[in-house]
Amino acid sequence: MSQPGHSVKMRIVQAVEERAPVWRELALRIHANPEVGCHEVCASAWLAEALEAAGFEVTRGAGMPTAFLAKKETADEAPVIGFCAEYDALPGLGHACGHNLIGAAACLAADGLARSVPCRVRVVGCPAEEGFGGKVELLKRGVFDGIEFAMMCHGGPRNLPSREMMGRIGFTFSFRGQGSLAVSAPDRGLNALDAAVLTYQAVGLLRQQVRDRCRIQAIIPKGGETLGRIPEFAQVQVAVRCRDMDYLAELGRRVVDCAKGAARAAGVRLSVRRPFHPMLPMRRNLPLEEAYANNLRFIGIEPQEWPADAPIGSTDFGNVSQVVPGIHAYFAMVPEGIDHHTPEYTEASRSEAGLQGMVSAATAMALTGYDLTVDGDLRARVKEWFLREGERDRERKEGT
Repeated sequence: MSQPGHSVKMRIVQAVEERAPVWRELALRIHANPEVGCHEVCASAWLAEALEAAGFEVTRGAGMPTAFLAKKETADEAPVIGFCAEYDALPGLGHACGHNLIGAAACLAADGLARSVPCRVRVVGCPAEEGFGGKVELLKRGVFDGIEFAMMCHGGPRNLPSREMMGRIGFTFSFRGQGSLAVSAPDRGLNALDAAVLTYQAVGLLRQQVRDRCRIQAIIPKGGETLGRIPEFAQVQVAVRCRDMDYLAELGRRVVDCAKGAARAAGVRLSVRRPFHPMLPMRRNLPLEEAYANNLRFIGIEPQEWPADAPIGSTDFGNVSQVVPGIHAYFAMVPEGIDHHTPEYTEASRSEAGLQGMVSAATAMALTGYDLTVDGDLRARVKEWFLREGERDRERKEGT
């Protein structure tokens, strides 16, 4: 005997399957026309146009020039379910993180759900996840206001309801010295590159003294123009990642101290800039993850687990998960060992495995949106867990 809601869920599955060709085509079109963060003019417009054609009310430029907010409400009283669409590419690599699939999956989930049952859904078009952290900007500008639950999905080697994510902060250190001829007047120069190199070395030594599962990455993008002149300008970029926000802030202060000490040693001026928004760790939500896992099983996919020692990264969806209950699911599309931000992943993002994974994740998200819409007990458990985890975070911060 089928459970209550089984026939409705089958209707949602069918609606997603019927609409999948539209969004598969858009995923491939975005892949063929990659645009880096904050410049996703075509991708944003194409997704917005397709959502309008599907009956959504779309506000372009919501919070950022290449962002959008799409709404469709077919119920007077229902929780507002938000789906996050990403669509930015990587410089030189194209869609090496599969954001073309992420954007299409969010739209497909909302489209399929809204066609099947009375509900209230939104799609948030989120630019510049790579590097800048566009969702943080959209949160600040109120684009997520009114959304009660949020979901998105990402490609990878496994089907997962969610997994741990690290927080991330970053710095750009700019050093200004005094240029002079390197051969005939070296004593008149103040070498900005010396400060950059000292910073890079100090950060490298700092890496030996950090806790497990923390990372510090650094590059020197600018270090001089010619061997014949002492560099008067140099720059170092640093990213710090950690799951503990207090320790992340401490590491950030120590990295800044590395740059300050290097500037003093080289006798040059230092300016410090934060080139992207801080990204917060993921606030996991077990009841919502269990609902998504059950919906994977409903469509014949057994959810997997992320190995405890496997690499983890950062995402600006972590900031969203700190504000509203949410999940950042994963769908299988590449073999184990194929990393994000590689040419192999770029190819996978237009593969049949990638497209099928995108549709499967969209289906599971739509079904989970339905559960949240009709199941008041689930909503209560999800919100209770969210508040409890927030309180635990505060207690850990206060040391109680």
